[in-house]
Amino acid sequence: MIEQSSGQSWIASDRLRRALAGNFAAKAHTTLLAKDTRLAVDMAKSAGFAPALGGVAAGQFARACEDGFAGMDDASLLAWLREQQGDR
Repeated sequence: MIEQSSGQSWIASDRLRRALAGNFAAKAHTTLLAKDTRLAVDMAKSAGFAPALGGVAAGQFARACEDGFAGMDDASLLAWLREQQGDR
């Protein structure tokens, strides 16, 4: 289990656990994750750094918001990703 290894993190312990259980009750809306990621990418760019993965993540979070996941908990991104893969 990831929680018993060096891969342990709060995100895995909280968000991933809730996402896998299908619990998407809003605690931190996807819009917040989208905003914070976009701001971080913008700040990095202003410092002369182009965070490739940050840009990809920001784009994905924005798309999830556009697809109706904006007001849902950010753990709902797992459901959104499954929809993108056709695993409805």
